[in-house]
Amino acid sequence: MSGKILPHIVIVLAAMFITFWILDQLNPIMNFINNSISNVLLLLFSITSLVNAIFSIVWYRRSKK
Repeated sequence: MSGKILPHIVIVLAAMFITFWILDQLNPIMNFINNSISNVLLLLFSITSLVNAIFSIVWYRRSKK
């Protein structure tokens, strides 16, 4: 189950942060990147990226056998 949904969560969070960064460059007064919601989303993104990488490594090693 996690192998199906986890990559999608990572893609959505990455797209959100790219959008936040672009909007922050165009209008720094909106302060998208330096607020508590962005910090929580960044933490979620980091955790899901780490878990996704671990699952990818495990899957690769199992498929190699």
